[in-house]
Amino acid sequence: MNEGTIRISASVDHDGDCTFDLTASKGKIEAHGHFFGDLDTLREFGEQLIAFPEAGINSYAAFECDWPIQFVLKVYCYDVQGHAALSVAYDNKEDEPHRCRLEFSIPAEVASFNRLGHLLLTWQVENDSELLWQAQTS
Repeated sequence: MNEGTIRISASVDHDGDCTFDLTASKGKIEAHGHFFGDLDTLREFGEQLIAFPEAGINSYAAFECDWPIQFVLKVYCYDVQGHAALSVAYDNKEDEPHRCRLEFSIPAEVASFNRLGHLLLTWQVENDSELLWQAQTS
């Protein structure tokens, strides 16, 4: 069953700098924002996800961007059986009354998060501008 999705698109300029467009959704709830980085911006998160949960149920894998918006993605185990979820925290960092903060979790099988890690680690942004991951649960 599909519990949620992560869609990331990227464009690369002539210097190798990237503009990323990330959308995380669960049902009708959706967080969307743009951030900047280089071609390897998501590589470390991918490596963490492939190894997750290397230290057992207390381990986690995390990615955070803090400019121009704040997007925090954190994969964690939420019970002693090793069930896992992806926490999504979004803040557009605007002044009131335009401020928007959103937080939700997407449950998925650990193997599904491992696949997301593999997708991120092998993603060739220059050749394929979009990555789509769908959470899988049994």
